[in-house]
Amino acid sequence: MPMGLVASVLPDLDLFRFYVLDHRRVPHHEYWTHIPLWWAIITATWCLGLVVMGRRTAVAGGAVFFGNIFLHLVLDTVAGGVAWLAPFSRHVFALVSVPAGHHWWVWNFVLHWTFALELLVVAWALGEAVRKWERAMPPPAPHEATGASSEARRLENG
Repeated sequence: MPMGLVASVLPDLDLFRFYVLDHRRVPHHEYWTHIPLWWAIITATWCLGLVVMGRRTAVAGGAVFFGNIFLHLVLDTVAGGVAWLAPFSRHVFALVSVPAGHHWWVWNFVLHWTFALELLVVAWALGEAVRKWERAMPPPAPHEATGASSEARRLENG
């Protein structure tokens, strides 16, 4: 799960370049980290390498890792836009346009209805993590389930 979380933010590592090196001149969705073809090539190479090395069971971990990267790109497509056909076409696909109505651009996205989709994904992931954690917990001992105190158990057992 931690690697899935890391993967889900990997495409946005380009924000460092966007702010520090390019001084916001190039939209960060135009960097290679937001080009699906490159992630598809990396995914295929990774999975093929695992199969060749005989580590087929590790392919599931790769599916989670790269699946989270592609989920990031899909969510960016909803309101931010992604060039799904790059490098063959620079056309940016976006389902909706987020109007600029707030001084700080982040509020434009956070207060837009599409942000609820991202929150839904986070809530679902947290719910799955909690369910997994609960399944991993050992069942309570019989005396813990009844809520009897240790003093009461001592007196009961004589």
